[in-house]
Amino acid sequence: MAGTETKAIHLDPRTDLLLLVIANIVAFTYSARWIEFAVIGVLALLLLCCGCGKTAIKWILVFAGLVVIQYYVIPILPKIFVIMFSILTVYIRKLFPCLMIGALILKTTPVRFLIIALRKWHIPQKLIIPLSITLRYFPAIKEEHRHIRDAMKLRKIKGLERKMECMVVPLLMSATGTADELSAAAITRGIENPVPKTCIVDLRFHIQDYICLLVGCAFIVAANIAH
Repeated sequence: MAGTETKAIHLDPRTDLLLLVIANIVAFTYSARWIEFAVIGVLALLLLCCGCGKTAIKWILVFAGLVVIQYYVIPILPKIFVIMFSILTVYIRKLFPCLMIGALILKTTPVRFLIIALRKWHIPQKLIIPLSITLRYFPAIKEEHRHIRDAMKLRKIKGLERKMECMVVPLLMSATGTADELSAAAITRGIENPVPKTCIVDLRFHIQDYICLLVGCAFIVAANIAH
């Protein structure tokens, strides 16, 4: 699940989760445009520092595209399209901080570290078990989708209807089997065992974690002041 890009710094998974909460608070609190641009810039810098430079550039380009559409394209469109696209672009931009933090978690945080962090917070096993299975489920389905697509290319399958049939049917069959396999694997590893778990990974907050949380709290304050 974690990305293959080289990481310059490493954040504690608990910091990532707290930043996700902070991003949600800031995203739906601020009204000043400069706060929005500052949040996006800081999150792009954080992605860059964590070794996700390509991801940071992609998010910046998409955000810049939405800004251009809202301020330069939408004003020249007919009124019916102005209402549709303005709402769409505004709400997508509102979700951008949350999406960028989510991308950071996916790129830099393995599932096992996330589970350890949740256990340190004493999150009930009833929540950890389905979450751990879910986080491993989608990458497995993505890999299966890639295998099916490669097989279709080898057999030179053409036509939209034929491609849909050859993609959807095997994917649905595989989805059921994958869920059962992941559930069995989690049970085999003793995830349901109520005994306290041990781990060789020692998760601790470091200076970079405190700095990120401090900056996040500063944005919450600024968003409420500028509201």
